[in-house]
Amino acid sequence: MPMNTSDHDALWNARIARARELQEEDAAAATALRFYEATLDFQRQVARRFHPVLNYNMGLRERIDLSRACSEMPGILRLAADHGPEKLRSEAGRLHDAGEATWRELLRRKVFPTDQDLTDPFEDFFPRACLQPIAENLQLQLRIEEEDRRNNCPACNGLPQMAVLHPEGEGASRWLLCSFCLREWPYRRVVCPWCGEEDKEKLPQYSSEEFPHVHVEACDTCKRYLKAIDLSINGLSEPLVDEAALVVLDVWANEHGYTKIVPNLLGF
Repeated sequence: MPMNTSDHDALWNARIARARELQEEDAAAATALRFYEATLDFQRQVARRFHPVLNYNMGLRERIDLSRACSEMPGILRLAADHGPEKLRSEAGRLHDAGEATWRELLRRKVFPTDQDLTDPFEDFFPRACLQPIAENLQLQLRIEEEDRRNNCPACNGLPQMAVLHPEGEGASRWLLCSFCLREWPYRRVVCPWCGEEDKEKLPQYSSEEFPHVHVEACDTCKRYLKAIDLSINGLSEPLVDEAALVVLDVWANEHGYTKIVPNLLGF
């Protein structure tokens, strides 16, 4: 059975509260986080309105009603036009003028991609913001399979956006978080989720002294990276928000020639 509205609100409320908290802690990221806070509030409203029941005879993506998702596009376009950064405001204006047929096609391509190539992050923001809460509502109805350690999402086949380290015994277990449906699933600690590299010497990590609970996990074989949120260091973190806030780590990774597996919702 789907979660009730109060359960969904608890998830989104925690993310929104963390975005507010980090605005006070990190002045450099405050502007981006204010916009992300507004985006999270939009997504909370979408999650409240859409409660599709998972049909176990269908794939998760097939259960998404594109027409209903399309009805949310005007809201996220207005939000970006009013409060987004310049490039996102420009893209919102273009898409507003393009009309509903274009919005529906963007959503369709996001739900049913023809390949795993990354799209333009400024265009990708709009369908992704609408679809994430709908897809999360669906995947939360699935049981977590501890033995399922594939490198793409077991719920929707999406690519990982980040790693999350959960306290376990004297250390921490590594989970990946899906960029499409926000599901977490367990994954081996020392292995690249893009190419499968297992040589520790080829898997460098980097973190800042100010925020030691977030670090880059890179691979020198495929030159891909993602960020990891270590909840064993800071259990008050909200992975989606903390990952988006530490843009300085993305700058470091890009300067060293690494490409992110999937940019976050803000395009970093």
